[in-house]
Amino acid sequence: MDKPLPLADDQLFRHSVISPLRYPGAKRQLVPVIEELIAANIPPPRLLVEPFCGGATATLRLLGSGAVEHGVLADVDPLVASFWKTAAFDARWLIDAMRELSITVEEWDRWRAAAPRTRRDRALKCLFLNRTTFSGILHGRAGPIGGRTQASAYKIDCRFGIEGLTRRINGVADLAATGRLLDVWQCDWRSALARIPKKFGALDDSEVVVYLDPPYVEKAPWLYEWSFESTEHAKLAATLRSDLPYRWLLSYDDTPTVRKLYDGADNHTTLHVSYRYTAAGSEKRTVKDELLVTNLTFIPKSDRYRVLGS
Repeated sequence: MDKPLPLADDQLFRHSVISPLRYPGAKRQLVPVIEELIAANIPPPRLLVEPFCGGATATLRLLGSGAVEHGVLADVDPLVASFWKTAAFDARWLIDAMRELSITVEEWDRWRAAAPRTRRDRALKCLFLNRTTFSGILHGRAGPIGGRTQASAYKIDCRFGIEGLTRRINGVADLAATGRLLDVWQCDWRSALARIPKKFGALDDSEVVVYLDPPYVEKAPWLYEWSFESTEHAKLAATLRSDLPYRWLLSYDDTPTVRKLYDGADNHTTLHVSYRYTAAGSEKRTVKDELLVTNLTFIPKSDRYRVLGS
């Protein structure tokens, strides 16, 4: 798309859009901080690109609130990318197919073993497993909600409310139909960054903001099929510290590894954010410490975060 993006009608988009997916590491409580930072900077971004979209909580919230005009989702996981492409641009089929599903342990086994070849079937597998697997984990060791015996008070279908999911999928489709959610790419973060100037060459670099939420450093092998190795974390840091021409925000679990990667450079600011959330692999609420790293030039004072090194 080498042409100007259409101007958005603010009155159309002032509504909350909640992700249909439960996702390990979802940033629901971090999004208000991201929104606050973006809103404080001039010029406001025309386009938000999220290369590790996962549950897409950030992009959906920012598009729904009008903090950014347009968004693109990207993810290397073909199940995740297929889900978002289908929810955005083929929602009627997805909703109808979802309503025909049988939510049982036997079906869970079938979908877990399935290797769907079409985008639609990959999307349905993503939705089924996400809503029926412990903590929404698509890959790895997690089993069905309620266990194989279904002896728990929480059965396998307890997170599969048809009407609620229908509303959420329709919310995603509405963002696409009204020109807010422009596209979904199945690719890794490098390819996503490389596509921006090819697809949106008419935009000035200052009109683009990239939000990156890479896999956890510590628990990623148990949560994601395409988790990072240490070299990938380092390559991402090198790109952000030197090569990326756009404004960007990066969220991470607070670990010594991450602090070391982003320590000492003068082209970004590191913020510490602490909040309560439900960790993947647990039903208990716990305190989570996150780092938010950004090259945004203006960091407003806020009680939501603490600027490291200040």
